[in-house]
Amino acid sequence: MGLAFPLRGRGTALAVDEAAVVLRLHQVYVVTPHPSALRAATVQGVHWTPALRASSRGRLIVACYVLYFNRKEARRVKILGRLSNTQNAYDARGCVVAVGTFDGVHIGHQTLISRAVALAHAADVPCVVFTFQNHPLSVLVPDRVPPSLSSPEERRRVFTSLGVDFVIEEPFTKELASLPAEVFLSRLVETLAPRTVVVGENFSFGAGGRGTPEFLAAKGKEMGFHVEKVPLLSYAGETVSSTRIRALLSAGDVRLAGELLGRPFSIAGVVVHGNERGRTLGFPTANLLPPKGEACPANGAYAVRVVLESGEEKIGVANVGSNPTFDGNERRVEAHLLDFAGNLYGRDITVRFVERLRAEKKFPSPEALVGQIRRDEQKAREIFV
Repeated sequence: MGLAFPLRGRGTALAVDEAAVVLRLHQVYVVTPHPSALRAATVQGVHWTPALRASSRGRLIVACYVLYFNRKEARRVKILGRLSNTQNAYDARGCVVAVGTFDGVHIGHQTLISRAVALAHAADVPCVVFTFQNHPLSVLVPDRVPPSLSSPEERRRVFTSLGVDFVIEEPFTKELASLPAEVFLSRLVETLAPRTVVVGENFSFGAGGRGTPEFLAAKGKEMGFHVEKVPLLSYAGETVSSTRIRALLSAGDVRLAGELLGRPFSIAGVVVHGNERGRTLGFPTANLLPPKGEACPANGAYAVRVVLESGEEKIGVANVGSNPTFDGNERRVEAHLLDFAGNLYGRDITVRFVERLRAEKKFPSPEALVGQIRRDEQKAREIFV
C-alpha cells in the first residue's frame, strides 16, 4: 500500500511506496524517482527541503527529501571528536559506521551515508560517520591539497539532514598516515564495536593503502562485523567525485556542480566593507572575501540566493572577481540583493550559487557596467520565476 501526500498548489498527490518512508526523530525520508514533484512544494503546511539526492538503483538516480515537522525540534548530529575519545563514544557502540573523507558530501557520499543510515535504522542502532578534520593530502602532499568544497559547519548540517547520529572528526596526521591498516582497524573496532562498516568501492586506509574493502571484509569475519561496499555513483555519464565538482566550479558551471553536490554550492562569511562603488552606481553589494582554503567559482556574474542571519532568503546577482573595470586587484564575492534595503556590514550571510550569467569582463566605462548589471539583474529574475 502506498502513501499519498497532497501537494498544495499543484492539484495532485504524490504516491510514495510505504516502505520508502522512514520515520526518524522528527524527520521523514521520502524516496521518489520524481524529484520535480517535490521541488519548492509545501505539503500540509510543512516545508520540504531538498536535503539530498542520495540513492542509486541500477542506473536510476533516486531523489530523497527531508520533511521537518518542527524546525526548532530538528535533531543535530553529535560530534564525538577523536577516535581515542572512547568515553564520548559509549552511546555509539554497536553502530553502523560509514567511513570516508567525504569532502563536500556530494551525492555519491550521500548515497553511501544514506545506506548506512538505512542499515542502522533497520537494526535499531546508531549511525556514525567517521571522517577527517583535514584532507589527507594536507599531510601526504601539502602542495597538492585541493580547496575544500564545504565548511565543517556545512558538512555537519548535511550529515544531520541525512539522519546521522554521531560524527567522529579525526585529525589526519603523519602518525595516522603511517599506521598499519590492522592497527587503525583495531582502534576503530575497540572504540565503536560496529556491527557494519560501510565504505565506497574505491576506499582505502592505512599505510600503503592496504585497507581496501576486501581487506575489511576479511578482517570483519575475524572481528565480528559485516562490510558493505557501495559502488561509485554516476551522473550525466561520469562518475561523481569531488575532483569533478572542483573542475566544474573552476569552469563556472555552478548549476551542474550543485546537482552533483545535491545542493547549491555556497560561500559563507561576514560582510566586509568594500569601496562602495556598487552603492555609487545604484547597486549596493554585500561583500565577502572567499575563505582561504575553500573552493570558489570562476570569475564572473552569477544568479544567487543569499541567506541572511535571520534565515530569510533573498535572490540576487553576485560578481566573483577583482572588479577589473576599476582596476581592482583583490578577489571578492560581491552580492547585490534584489528588492532589499538594509545594512549587512558585519553580518553573517551565505551566498548560494544557482547559475552563471556571464564571464568577468572589463567594461570601457562605469555607464557600460551599469547597463550590463541591469541585464544581469533581469536575467536573474527570469531564472527565479
